[in-house]
Amino acid sequence: MSRKHLQEAWEAMTVLKTFRLSQVNAALQHTNMESLKAFAKRLEGKGIINRTKDYDEDFFTVLKPKARPFDKAKSKAVTPISGRQKMWQSMRILRDFDAAQVATTAEVSAKSAQSYISQLKKAGYLFVVKQAPRTGNVIERAGETTVYRLLKDTGPTRPIPKADGVFDVNKKELQPFKQVEQKASVMQRVNVGEVHEQL
Repeated sequence: MSRKHLQEAWEAMTVLKTFRLSQVNAALQHTNMESLKAFAKRLEGKGIINRTKDYDEDFFTVLKPKARPFDKAKSKAVTPISGRQKMWQSMRILRDFDAAQVATTAEVSAKSAQSYISQLKKAGYLFVVKQAPRTGNVIERAGETTVYRLLKDTGPTRPIPKADGVFDVNKKELQPFKQVEQKASVMQRVNVGEVHEQL
């Protein structure tokens, strides 16, 4: 695995906080278990992560999430990862998430996270698992957030928002925004009214 791919693996570990190597391997491309095991052993030796023995597969806990596993001289070669790329990686790892989780793990503002989530949702990449309540007082709505699920995981590179959709770099094609049709609900009410009139 290249230094860039090891960096991505480390970022996945910090998002998960407690993880198995198979989870990291499944979330990222260009990884393999042997390289991940060697990398985890190195991180464990530096006291950055802690290994807990298990019967089927060991799991690890990140002790120093702010640590930089690569020495300063060589880390300059690693290209800084954009906020959208970090958000996309977080979504691919978490699978189910709210905007606050994405913002925290990707180290971006809540507004940036919500904006990117909304664009991906309009393009069909995400769907709402649990809608936050829109009614009730502040106390009743406290702690309630909208939870999203990643529906389309097309690859490791983040989709890029455009005017009429998002460009999927992994598939090299534009995924257009879905048109929200409100006429369907209006028509349904009319039909129900007609049924009542006939009765």
